[in-house]
This record gives sequence, C-alpha cells and structure tokens, in this order.
Amino acid sequence: MQTHQHRDDTGQATVEFALLLPLFVSCLALIVATAAVGLSSIRLADTARVVARAASTAEEPTQTVEALLKSQQISHTETIDDSRQFLTVTLRQKIRIPLIGIPIPAVTVSAQSTVALEGLPVLME
Repeated sequence: MQTHQHRDDTGQATVEFALLLPLFVSCLALIVATAAVGLSSIRLADTARVVARAASTAEEPTQTVEALLKSQQISHTETIDDSRQFLTVTLRQKIRIPLIGIPIPAVTVSAQSTVALEGLPVLME
C-alpha cells in the first residue's frame, strides 16, 4: 500500500506577495519621486533660459525678469556683471513630491542661465 504525503503550502504565494508588496510600492514611489524632480528641473531650466533671453533684449532687464515671473511661484535673482555685458538669471523653486501618504519634505530645484546683454535693436532708417 502506498501512502501519499500531502504538503500543506497553499498559503505560500499569499505570504510571499504580502512580504514583497511593500518593497515593490516603495520602489515605485522612488521612481515617481525621481521623475517628478527631474521634470521640474527641466521645466525650471527652460524657464530660466527663456526669461534670460527675453530680458537680454530689454531696456531694463531686471524689471523684465520681474514682470515675466510675477505670476509664478518661483524665487529669482538676476545679476548683471560689472562690464554690463552679461545677465545671469537664477531661479529656485520648492516642489512637493506627489506621493500620497508618504511624508517626503519639499525639494528645492534651481536653474541658472547666463546670456549676453544685447539691448534694444536699432532699426536703420
């Protein structure tokens, strides 16, 4: 007569799933947070470049930077070098990582752009 041994491992998959799920969610949250910071950094760098370029052709570059960034939640500094040839625009923005239920502090992203001051173009008569 043969005896069959019966193994009782019916809940093993459930236990493995329960143990690995928090690790998977944590890795996914880290990827989302990294992508959010990266995209914000790219957007801020593009904004710095556009603002610096627009201000480089203005008569009053610092006022132009102020006017362009007035409605946005971006802190900024603009400096003109001693020879009045270059304008540097530095932008800083605090962003919140969009993760529900995970307490992550705000991250500060910064970007800087330097352009040559061109002044107003003079039209030939």
